Order: sequence, then structure tokens, then C-alpha cells
Amino acid sequence: MAAFTELLGTALELLRQGSHAEAAALCRAVLARQPAQAEAACLLGVVHSAAARPDAAADAFRRAIASKPDLVDAYRNLALLRADAGDLAAARQYYRRVLALAPADEAAALALATLLEREGDLDAARAPLLAVLRHHPASRAGHLGLARLCWLLGRPDAAADWLRRGVEAAPGDLELREQYVLHCTHRAGQAYIAGLDSTPWCDRALTALAAAPRITARLYAQVEELIRLCLAANARDLALDLLRLRNAHDFPELPTAEIDVFAVSRNDFAGWCAAAALPHHLWLGEAQPVTREALDALPAYLRPHAEALTRPDVTRVGVALDADVEVLQGFYVKDNYECFVLAGRRHLLHETADLVVHGPTVPVVGHSPEARSALCRIPRPRYRRVEVDEPCLFLPSSPNYWHFLVDVLPRLLVRERMPDLKALPIHLFDLRAFHHEMLALAGVDPDRIVDLRHRVGPDDIQILYRFHRACLPSAIPYAVAYRWLRERFLPQVPPTADPRRIYLTRRGSAPKHRIANDADVGALLEGHGFETLQPERLTVRETVALVAGAEIVVAPIGAGTANHMFMPPGCTWIHLANPDFFHPASVWNAQMGTQISLVGTARHLRGRFVADGPLPPNVLDRLDVPVEIDLAALDRLVSDVIRGSSATG
Repeated sequence: MAAFTELLGTALELLRQGSHAEAAALCRAVLARQPAQAEAACLLGVVHSAAARPDAAADAFRRAIASKPDLVDAYRNLALLRADAGDLAAARQYYRRVLALAPADEAAALALATLLEREGDLDAARAPLLAVLRHHPASRAGHLGLARLCWLLGRPDAAADWLRRGVEAAPGDLELREQYVLHCTHRAGQAYIAGLDSTPWCDRALTALAAAPRITARLYAQVEELIRLCLAANARDLALDLLRLRNAHDFPELPTAEIDVFAVSRNDFAGWCAAAALPHHLWLGEAQPVTREALDALPAYLRPHAEALTRPDVTRVGVALDADVEVLQGFYVKDNYECFVLAGRRHLLHETADLVVHGPTVPVVGHSPEARSALCRIPRPRYRRVEVDEPCLFLPSSPNYWHFLVDVLPRLLVRERMPDLKALPIHLFDLRAFHHEMLALAGVDPDRIVDLRHRVGPDDIQILYRFHRACLPSAIPYAVAYRWLRERFLPQVPPTADPRRIYLTRRGSAPKHRIANDADVGALLEGHGFETLQPERLTVRETVALVAGAEIVVAPIGAGTANHMFMPPGCTWIHLANPDFFHPASVWNAQMGTQISLVGTARHLRGRFVADGPLPPNVLDRLDVPVEIDLAALDRLVSDVIRGSSATG
């Protein structure tokens, strides 16, 4: 017997090495000497199966069963053969025979359940899965299988219960825990969309997360989504508890006591000043009118946004005075800064667009666009604290030409409304040459400008400023900002003498808003008398002068489009846009779709994305995907605009 066992061991090793003929020969040698040796027949069947000889394999397995009717492996292998052949009924019978002989055989029960599920008999598939859990209460596959069946049967709550039981039975199984938290997050999202209470599902997810042996990458991603759902549902305490879970992952070296975690409210400027008990002064800004011709030239879906520019904005603008505030300054996505001003650590003045911020480098974790609150955390040892005792006017900063010109600079109009503010130094962050040029055009004495970067050094990006007597201007509505910028810049910058046709290319501004066929676009436009210019090679004055003296400007979406506001009467600006911009469903319409010249007209030409693979789901990430412009469509549009200009000239 020992000799047979040794021969079968050698045959098994040869099978593992892929030596099928040699392994089969050894099995036959054993059977020649002992024909009833069931294990040898079963191993011979496995060798035949590996060599793609299913009929010979089946004969060998039946021979093994004839010699030993309770040989479980032979039935299991026959089940696999019949399933591969598509004979599911026979495969089920063989698996049931395995389970009759070995009721605790988990693999056979799972395989039988899979076969029944493939045939659509979901109710029958439950029985073998329940049997698995009777014998193996901590079986991951058993709990996942029952949860999947419940989901397919339209019983999502029952699916959640099976996943929860799995987590309780196997608390160290991170895959089960990931699936349970993912399920809870999905159900919370469904509830929120349906207008139902999503917090019970968020609470269940939090319980599972809090007991996790560690936070995996998949669990971490769910925490972010759950935070947003909790904030959207105004469940701030739940959101805070979820954020604290992330601290151990994001800041493993810091004790909990050294991380400030708190919820902050998002308010309009007047509400923020009132809630923070800050003295302030408010007024209505003066908007610049839009001509009827300019409105009529826009697509119908943009007109409501543009017509709003013709009315005084209902949101008041103004300035908070003598405020004791903290400013959190740090990097966020791409190349922009995000600045948050907190008063009493209860309220948040949100200075930039609604974006979800990931990672530990910026204190705000996330919020949904519908929420009126966000979460903030300050890992104090990571932030350099800077005290600013002198009275000052504080402005948020951006290295982006468009955002600084349109979002930041117009806040200086408060100095004209309240002349006493002109004597105050203006504190900004990380200024560049174009910032100084714009500030000079806005009438700011260079001696009044304080670049806070000089106080902290070039490598510091996480700063906690404490201003004890700061004046904080509000954000300025676009219509008011446009008028103010035109009135300040144009008198100081004479337009170029002869009307020109300009193409503001982005070929030197990778990676965002790239035109895939930029060279072809430039060549086509040059045939129509256009000059191709790279805005980053021009000064602010040169750019404003060119646009102020232009007949037609063609430009892709990007920072350079901020200069549209300096167009002269009768000029046409042609936007080359990616498919996310300037269409009825675009989320950008209110922000960028109405940046028409208030004296000229605007036309829009959408290109198509040119991507090697699937498009990123996030609209911000798609800014990096090149866009190809239809040259024939561009030629027709430009020709139409030129004919219109000639007819009215």
C-alpha cells in the first residue's frame, strides 16, 4: 500500500509540472496491479481532464466511484466536467451527491448555489448557501452569496442584514466589511435622492467602520462619500464622527487631541457677518447693462443667465470690519489656492467654487453642493501659525489669471466705497508679476501691498493666519465686477490702433483646455487674417490693449477668456469649448456661460473630446482631456462673423 501511495504522489507531482503522459502512465501502472484502487482512478481522471480529454476523464471518475461509492472527490470532479460541458442538471446532481456524503463541503455548496443562480432559480440557490453558514458561520462567500441573492430578489434590506451578520461572524474579514459599508453607502444615497432619511444607513456604516481592524483604501473612499451624504442630510454629528475616523488614517503620527475637528456653516456674506457678530457695511453694487443685441446673439438657454447680469444683484456686497478671524491657506486641486476664513470657528466664508477636497493637505474634507455646512479640521502641528496684529485689508489669492482678475481684484471696490480703507495695507498670498500689474491698474500703491509668502518662506503651504483686525471684502457678482474692471483698466490702456483679428492659443498652457488640432486651427484662422498669440507671453497691459482694439477674438476656454470684458463695441468673441461647456445641461452656464462681453457679442463652438480611453467621470478631470475642433464648422462660423462685421462696418 505504501508503494501505491508513493507512486500516486509522484503522479500528482508530475501533473503539477504539466507532464500529463508520465502522470497517466503511473496511474495506469497502479491500476494494472490493483484495479479497484479508486484513488488512482480518480487521479487518472484529473490527469485526463487537465489534458483536455473529458470523455476519458469521466470514464476514470466513474470507475473510481464503482470501486468506492463514497469517494467525494470523484463526484466533485464529475460535477465540474458536466458543468463545463453545459449539462447543468447533471452537475447539480453530482454536487448534491457530494453534499450528501460531506454536508460541510463548502466548495460544493457554493458551486451548487452558483449553478442554481445561473439557471435563475434564486430561491433554490438559498438552501446550499444557508447550509454553508450552518457549517461555516464565518464564511465570506456564504454571506456574500446570500446578500447577492437578496439583492437580485429585490430585497436590499435583507441583503444588508446578511452582510451585517457576516461582519459580526468574521470581524477580521475586511472584504466583508468593505461590501457591507459599500452597501450601506449605496442605500443612504438612494434614500437621499428619494427624499427619505438617509442617516440610519450612514449610522450603520459608521458602526462598521469604527470597528474595522484598519481602514483600507476602499473603506477610506466610502468615508468620503458618507461625509458628503451626512452633510447633505444635515447630520453634522454623524459627519464629524466619520471625519474623526479618517484622522487616524490621514494623521497617524498625531494624537487626537492635537487635531481640531469641527463643523462650519456656509453662508452668504451678509449671513456670515451676522452669525459671526462681525461689524460690517453692505450695499448694492452697480451692474453694467447688457445690450439687447448681445443678448439676442446668445443661444436661448444662456439668455436667462445673461439677462440676470442686467439687473442689480439681489446679493449685497460689502466688507467686514475690524474682524478677529483665522485664515486657513493651503493647496487644493490642480494649481489654485483655496482660502477659508473662520470667525469663532463656527462659520465658513467659502471663497472658491464648490469642490470636494481630498487628503490631509487642506483642512476642509468635503461637502455636497446642496449642503449648507462643511467639515473642517486643523492638525495643529502641521500648520505654521502666523499672527497678524496690524489692521489690514485681506484678499484671497489665486495663481490663476482668470480667478485673480475676476474673483479677487474687484473686491478692491470697497476701498472706493469706504475711503478710510485706502490707508490699510493689502494682504495677499504668493503674488506674481501679473498680480502686481493688475493691482497697479486697479489703483493700488505698491507700498500698500503685503505678500504673506514673504512672512512664511517658499516651502510653507499649510498656514494658519490669525488676523486680529482684518477687513474682509465680500465676493463681487460678475456683473458688478465686469463694470468695475472696465472702468478701471480701459482708461489706462489705449486699444491697439487698427482693429485686429486675434487667436489666443493655449498651445503653451498644457495640460488644461488643450486643443488637439491647435496647429490646424491656427493655420485656418491665419487664412482669415488672424494673428496667433500666446497670452502667457504678453503683459496684462498688452493683452488688454489687444482685446480692446480687436474686431474678432477666438479663444479656447481658459484663463485668457477673462479678457473678454475688455472687448470694444461690435467685437465678437468666439469660444472654442469642450462638450461640458455651453450646452443646456451644463453646470458651467451660470458661471462661465454668461461671461459675454457687455458691449460685444459672443459665439460658441463645441469641439469633441479626444481621449485614449474612457473619459474621466469628474468634469474637472475632463478639463485635461484634449478637444478637437471641427475645422469646417470653425471656417463657416468665422466666415459668418466676418461677413456680419463687414455688413455693419
